[in-house]
Amino acid sequence: MHNLQEFMLTTKSVEYLIAIVFMFAFLTFWRVLNGSRRIPVAEAISESVRALGGIFVHPSHTWAGVVRPDLVNVGMDRFASSVFGSIQEMKLPARGDRIYQGDIVWKMKRGERELAQVSPISGRVVEVNSRIVDNPGLLNRQAPEESWILRIAPIRLARETRNLLSGEMLARWNQAVKEQLVSTLVPNPYPVLQEGGEIKPDLGDDLTPQQWEKVRRDFFNSPLAA
Repeated sequence: MHNLQEFMLTTKSVEYLIAIVFMFAFLTFWRVLNGSRRIPVAEAISESVRALGGIFVHPSHTWAGVVRPDLVNVGMDRFASSVFGSIQEMKLPARGDRIYQGDIVWKMKRGERELAQVSPISGRVVEVNSRIVDNPGLLNRQAPEESWILRIAPIRLARETRNLLSGEMLARWNQAVKEQLVSTLVPNPYPVLQEGGEIKPDLGDDLTPQQWEKVRRDFFNSPLAA
């Protein structure tokens, strides 16, 4: 009986030893097999850009468009340019300035009307669009989503884009904002939306000071420009 127990223990030990050796051999083989399939750096960067592709929008109606992991275009969305009206002046940061997500990034003015918008991301300004500096009214005549205002070298891109709207969520939010705007401005002597359901591009020029103040307070969640 004693010899039988010793035999069984010895057999189990051998089985465990074989299992351990086999496991290490398999892991070594797996590493060798996959070692030649390492993803090139360029491909890895390309994948990260695709993962962060498209437009990311802050609820204050500023957007960030990823050009590559170390460069992001920043601008205002169509809603902002439409409801503000003709932009006469803009105060922008300078090249080299640091900006931070949620902090004021620029201020625009039209007569007595002013609006401060916040940055969608944090980073360092690497370029200011000189065409917008010379003629801020271009933002009213061109598609704002295609007219970047600043180019930023981001510092927390992956983390901060999670705080922004994109894709299907962005589409639903845009629709809800349009419906809320119509409700806010009713009754109104002029149409808020044009044919096709988009906001009139020059809507802001028709707003009274009282209407504008309500729009600023309800939709931009930003302080008065100083």
